[in-house]
Amino acid sequence: MTPLKTMLGIVLIVCLTIVIFTFINRGRLCELSIKSEHQEVAAKLACIAG
Repeated sequence: MTPLKTMLGIVLIVCLTIVIFTFINRGRLCELSIKSEHQEVAAKLACIAG
């Protein structure tokens, strides 16, 4: 397998994982926060309570 095919496979798996995670949590995905020792990444969406 060539390095390009391997890299494309990895990118595909990551993208599919993100899509599946989004569909599983779509009702609760108003705020997503990932923290590590030195940095924090937060994404906030405008959610309608319902």
